[in-house]
Amino acid sequence: MNDNLKKSIFEAVEDFAANDGAYSDNAMLEINPADKSVRIVDEETDHELDYYDLMDLVEMSPSEPGRWIPAESSIEEVAASY
Repeated sequence: MNDNLKKSIFEAVEDFAANDGAYSDNAMLEINPADKSVRIVDEETDHELDYYDLMDLVEMSPSEPGRWIPAESSIEEVAASY
């Protein structure tokens, strides 16, 4: 697994979860397989890039109901595919 990619994904998901309302309901994580760059986008724009629904990469906080947090296992699964 690419640890730098995992960290980048985690940080993007953390930003998404911490900024509720800053992104659209269709927000996606975009990964460029060539250089492993990561960013949050509203729609798929390039068939050569990979896209993941950000809501699949978050889970409810067990200690703070109503708060989203990064889902470690889902993030690891995505990072492991690179």
